[in-house]
Amino acid sequence: HLDKRHRDLLKALPYELRVRIVLPILRQKALQLDSSPETLRLLDEIGEPRMPPPRDAGPGGLQEPSFMVATGPVDRITRQSEHTLTSALWSLSLRSLIVSLNRAPAGEHQQKAIDDLVH
Repeated sequence: HLDKRHRDLLKALPYELRVRIVLPILRQKALQLDSSPETLRLLDEIGEPRMPPPRDAGPGGLQEPSFMVATGPVDRITRQSEHTLTSALWSLSLRSLIVSLNRAPAGEHQQKAIDDLVH
């Protein structure tokens, strides 16, 4: 399983960044078990760009969403953090990888693909 530092980092990542890190691992593990066209389609749908989340209007216009961890907002991570997170993600089961994506706010289309992969 992931240690607390990796869990917190993964939780704080925006969906697009989380997918960029998790999807290659998820794809490889899933295709080892099932390389059907349906599985390939679902994996492709998870990686498709989504509509941006609605933003609250702030005093000067649009307010950017904030992704927080103990150290502050996360909109990118260092290569070292990404490398250690990726290494830790390889130890997870296929279902745990899918659940890690399911915990991030995804678009409706991506959420359906994640749910279909689980079931």
